[in-house]
Amino acid sequence: MARISYRQLAKLFQRLGTSYSAGIDLVSIYEKEARFAGKIYRQKSSQIRKQLADGDSLTDAMADSDGYFPDLALAVVRAGEKSGRLEDSFMRLSQHYENLVKFRSRFLTSIAWPAFELIASIGVIGLLILVMHWVMVDIGGIDPIDWFGMGSTTGNFLLYCGVVGFLALVLFLLVFGSIKGWYGTLPMRIARRVPLLGKTFEHLSLSRFAWAMSASENAGMDVLDIGKLSLEATENYYYQMVIPEVLYDLRKGKSFSQTFIATDAFPDDFIAAVENGETAGKLAETMHRTSLDLQEKAEANLQIISKIGFVLMMGFVGIILAAAIILLFKKLYIDQINNIANGLNMLIGLMTDLF
Repeated sequence: MARISYRQLAKLFQRLGTSYSAGIDLVSIYEKEARFAGKIYRQKSSQIRKQLADGDSLTDAMADSDGYFPDLALAVVRAGEKSGRLEDSFMRLSQHYENLVKFRSRFLTSIAWPAFELIASIGVIGLLILVMHWVMVDIGGIDPIDWFGMGSTTGNFLLYCGVVGFLALVLFLLVFGSIKGWYGTLPMRIARRVPLLGKTFEHLSLSRFAWAMSASENAGMDVLDIGKLSLEATENYYYQMVIPEVLYDLRKGKSFSQTFIATDAFPDDFIAAVENGETAGKLAETMHRTSLDLQEKAEANLQIISKIGFVLMMGFVGIILAAAIILLFKKLYIDQINNIANGLNMLIGLMTDLF
C-alpha cells in the first residue's frame, strides 16, 4: 500500500494552507495538485479533486485514498472542517510534519556514524578471516588460524556470514515486530527499564501524543476523539493498547489526567503537565509546549546514544583487531619458538639415549 511521505505532507499542507487562506476553493487547489510530479500523487490528487467536485468533504475524499494519508492528518482535517478552522488545521499539520522531517534527519545523522562503524567492523572481521589465511599460508608458509573450528578458511568465513545474517534477521524481526505490535507491550516494557534508551523511546512517543492532543484540542474535537487520536499518534503499541481503557474512563466523565493515571502507562511529570493544562483551561497550549520539551529531550538523548555507540563500536573493532594480532603473533612467533624448543628437546633426548 503506497503512502505519502512526511516531506510531501509538510509541503502539501503548506500549499493548502496558503492557497485556502487566499480564498481559493479546494477544487481549484486540487486541480493544481493533480499536476505535481509523482504518478501516485497525481492519481490521488485527481481522485480527491473529482470527489470534491461531486460534493464530498475533503476528509472523506482523503479517507478514500486507500491509506495514502495517515490517520492523524485525516483526524485534524476532519476537526478543521467541523469547526470551520480548516486553514488553521492545514498550517498546524504542515508545521508538525516539517518538524518530523527535521527530527528524522537529525536522528539519522546521529546514528549514521555508529551504524557505519558497526557495518565496517563486521566487514573488517570477515576480511580478517580471509586476509589472515593469505598472510599465514602464502607468506608465512604455516597453517592458518582455525577461527571457529570449521577446519578451513572457507568454512569459517561462511559460518561467520551465516551468523551475521541470522543476527541481522533477528534484529529486523524484533524491530519490525515491535512496531507492528507482534510482541504486545513486552518490548516497550523492557526498553523502559534500559537507562537512557527507554527514556528516549518514551520521549519520542509522548512528544507525538502531546502534539496530537494540542492540535485536536485546539480544533475543538470531542474528548473521546482527542484521547483516541492522541494515543494512535504515538505510533507505539505500548500506548495504543490502553485506548479501550482510556475511552471507557472518558465516557464515565473522568478528566484526561485521571484517566491517564489509571492506565499506569504515563510518567508522573507528563500527567502533571496534563493536569496543569486542564486546571488552567489551557490544555492545547500546555501540550504544545510539552511536545517541544519532550522532542528536545529526545534529541539530547540521541546525541548521547550516538557518542556511546561511537565508543562501543571503536572498542569492539579494537578488541577484534587486538585478538587477531595476538593470534597472529602466537602463530608466527610463539608457536614457532615452541616447535624449535620441542625439536631441541627431542634432539637432546636422542643424544642422551645414544651416549
